[in-house]
Amino acid sequence: MSARSVARQVPASLAETLAIYEDRRKLSRSSASVKPVSNPAYQEVVQYQVGAIYNRTLPSLHFLRWRPLYHLQAPAGWMNDPCGPGYDPATGLYHLFFQWNPRRNEYGAVAWGSICWGHAVSKDMVNWLVDGKPSIRPGAWYDKEGCFTGCVIPTGLDGKPGMTVFYTGVSRLPLHYTLPYINRTETLAVMQPGTSGDWVKMRGNPILIEPPEGVSVSGFRDPFVARWPHVDTMLEQSSGSTLYGMVSGGIKGRTPTAFLYAINPEKLTQWVYLSSMIDIGLNHNISRWSGDMGINWECANFMTLTSPVDGSSRIFIVVGAEGSDSTHPNSTFTEYPQPMTKFPRTERSLQWMCGNLRAGPEQNGKPTPQLTYISGGRFDHGLMYGVNSFTDPKSGKQIAYGWVTEEDLPQSIVDRQNWSGMISIPRDLSLICINRVIGTLKSDLEEITSFEIEPEGDGLYTIRTLGMSPSSSLEVLRKGARQVQVSTSHPLSIQSRIGLDVQTCRFEMAATFSLSDHCRRIGFSIYHSQNLEAESATSIYLTTESETLMIDRPDSSQVDPDIRTHTEMAPFTLLSILQPNGSIVREQLEIRAFFDESILEVFANDRCTFATRIYPATKRCWGIRFWADDDTDQSSLIAAKAWDGLRADIRVN
Repeated sequence: MSARSVARQVPASLAETLAIYEDRRKLSRSSASVKPVSNPAYQEVVQYQVGAIYNRTLPSLHFLRWRPLYHLQAPAGWMNDPCGPGYDPATGLYHLFFQWNPRRNEYGAVAWGSICWGHAVSKDMVNWLVDGKPSIRPGAWYDKEGCFTGCVIPTGLDGKPGMTVFYTGVSRLPLHYTLPYINRTETLAVMQPGTSGDWVKMRGNPILIEPPEGVSVSGFRDPFVARWPHVDTMLEQSSGSTLYGMVSGGIKGRTPTAFLYAINPEKLTQWVYLSSMIDIGLNHNISRWSGDMGINWECANFMTLTSPVDGSSRIFIVVGAEGSDSTHPNSTFTEYPQPMTKFPRTERSLQWMCGNLRAGPEQNGKPTPQLTYISGGRFDHGLMYGVNSFTDPKSGKQIAYGWVTEEDLPQSIVDRQNWSGMISIPRDLSLICINRVIGTLKSDLEEITSFEIEPEGDGLYTIRTLGMSPSSSLEVLRKGARQVQVSTSHPLSIQSRIGLDVQTCRFEMAATFSLSDHCRRIGFSIYHSQNLEAESATSIYLTTESETLMIDRPDSSQVDPDIRTHTEMAPFTLLSILQPNGSIVREQLEIRAFFDESILEVFANDRCTFATRIYPATKRCWGIRFWADDDTDQSSLIAAKAWDGLRADIRVN
């Protein structure tokens, strides 16, 4: 079947959607090659073979309602973690795999289970060609229950040019950190490109059959492989001479951790165990600024990031933390402050930590690498999980993708729309370094445990933290988009009418604000109804007294009363910086937002992020309005710009 553009077929109105749906239904009936689905149980979601993705799914109208146009998704069905992001220099293509269940379960639901790997390629990390069938399926004894998350490196097994995929094979279910662990349930397997564009499991699989000997684990999965010069130095090896593999999990009843292996780059099947790198204890949670590191880790990624400000480098680990405690008084799952309430989402979180690499007890005459906690925080404060990253050889940047879930949507709607989940936009990760800091909006600097704080003397400090920004590759989306802007500064009040005429649910927006000492709240509202009702708007704003960034999501009860729309929130503050001339200047609030039909990704000063879901009743917006709760009217909008009508060329092959 030939590839066909998905993005260009999206209707502009509900009436046009219905007309297209009826036309395609007639076409499907007239096609002798298409057989009706009599029983949804165990049926391939990607059943239809006439035309593009809309012909493959039932029902088409619901399929389109909230489906994004520039976020990568499976053709249909359930999807979760991104796997194996990477670049193949031989073809000039970026690869991104993902966890995929293209089959409904025995109850006819679009749900997790029978996990395969989907696959997509791109020249720019924005426009994608998606394989219509799984690249790898369960089947062998070691992965008969699922092919779980993994990674890709751009060499063959012998270190020569090529591609190698490492993944977790699962042989029995259920699998959970709360259950007794059974050896050989999770194994490490290898996959390589075949001769006809397919992907083939290695004959010698699995290459790791069980966790390290003598360690009682709570999990052992999700391999991540990369070079790590800092560990080379510790082990007194030449830089770049060894690859390192990290497998996520935990030590039962003791700590979540990551198991580190040394890999011969010219024989990728040789993995030598070095250490369990991290021992921070269960549910490590030192403040609301850092969050809960959980009980068992998934999808652990390591990276070394260097600041362009002063050349300093720091080691970071990004993890999916299972068992995060949402009832902890410092939990970032809950409002701050508020009475404890039952959190409606799965008790897990996406965390990062910065650590010091040190030498642990020697084994076989060499020290064992250990990582001690310096600082940490939430990688995302919304619905993102399962991050996977790689170093882009073209830009030198660390690029991260995450899975954005459908947790706030009732199962009945998920089944009706015939898909669940998506991949986030790519994020550039960096080391933020800010000098000459003297304070924050409210908190003492020492209280903000997502910062590494280095005294400079005379009451000044250097602040370091993880930076997360929208990838610069996304700028290609602006081509053909309608641009609107506010180019001059305007004072803001609650009743301000300063805004941007955004009309679609697919836009990028960047806004910069200046806050006075009297500002209580400042932000903007995205209107989803023509009468500009606050209840149907999405509002993003900073509350200065509690140092909390908030997203009030629109009331979706008229669409379905079971859609969850509780407020998203994250601890966030602005820094005060001493200038060379002796004046003290507060940081401006800089917000970038990417809205794509039903997903909203927000970045605040490149150090606080959300990926959340918005389920509007209509397929258009009625503008953005900027406002501030400031009796003096001294807070202001410095500038704002939006690119309206974004869409990527995402095709199914």
